[in-house]
Amino acid sequence: MTYEETVEKLEEIVEKLNRDKIGIEESLSLYSEGIELAKLGLKELNAFKGKIELLNKDLSLLETPTETDDEE
Repeated sequence: MTYEETVEKLEEIVEKLNRDKIGIEESLSLYSEGIELAKLGLKELNAFKGKIELLNKDLSLLETPTETDDEE
């Protein structure tokens, strides 16, 4: 499941919990599913964050002037 699909499914669950008159057991089931999706989304976001940090680190290495650049 992609991050976008996870968010979409979470939105559907929230909408259903807010809109529909559902029983306590179904509410609990949807809430539990929502929590698991939120955990998955957070895990995916943390993975994206790690990748972005690595890319930024690589970029900063490219931008750092070397000693030979200063001598010219």
